Amino acid sequence: MPDHANKTQPGPASVQDFLDSVPPVRAADARTLIPLYEQIAGEPAVMWGPSIIGFGSVTYTLASGQTERMPLLGFSPRKANLTLYFSEGFDHYGDELARLGPHKASRSCLYVTRLERIDLDVLTSMLRTSVAIAREPARKPTSVEEYVAQIPDAARPHFDRLRALVAARVPGGVEKFSYGIVGFVPEGRKRPYVFVSGWKDHVAIYPVPKAPELQAELKGLQRGKGTLWFALDEPLPEALIERVADALVAG
Repeated sequence: MPDHANKTQPGPASVQDFLDSVPPVRAADARTLIPLYEQIAGEPAVMWGPSIIGFGSVTYTLASGQTERMPLLGFSPRKANLTLYFSEGFDHYGDELARLGPHKASRSCLYVTRLERIDLDVLTSMLRTSVAIAREPARKPTSVEEYVAQIPDAARPHFDRLRALVAARVPGGVEKFSYGIVGFVPEGRKRPYVFVSGWKDHVAIYPVPKAPELQAELKGLQRGKGTLWFALDEPLPEALIERVADALVAG
């Protein structure tokens, strides 16, 4: 969900009145999605703020101890695109994103310009997973050891190799559990410069280095915001990973 979600709360505004105010193609898309979202969430469509159609609600406890309320599921039919919100991000959906159809993704937003080109069966699967994660969140790891222990078996060989490759390129190679994944802190510095993670269908490095000489090679690997994904059914590009780690450490 976007950063302003904690300031956006459900209100009495009419969903129908809102749809009457958006471009006809977006209103038609919204009317296709509303019954799907209502079925999956088990809750009716409600306006959250001026432009988000939300279904149900969940409350999260932030690191600060404050709580934040947001829709269980939600989307916004904006002029440029449909914005579909996934508060958990997209690391759970590597295979689904590959089959979904034309889209763009940021940290927690999926942008779709033409709903008719999207596979609704795939989207349905993603929405069901999102609801399951929100309603029955798994215990989150709190240390490097706990994080490594919960890496899916299918990703274990790739993750172990990725972790070793990065550790060898970071001077000092001190591991730190940070942002819910594993980060590497170069000797003499206070914060991680390179992060790695492992999921059911890919492993990843964060962030994407800005080195101009790498951009052409990295283009096909980037997913979401600042993430490089490596599929489990392909060998790791080890030389490229080493160059990525070197670039991130160099800043």
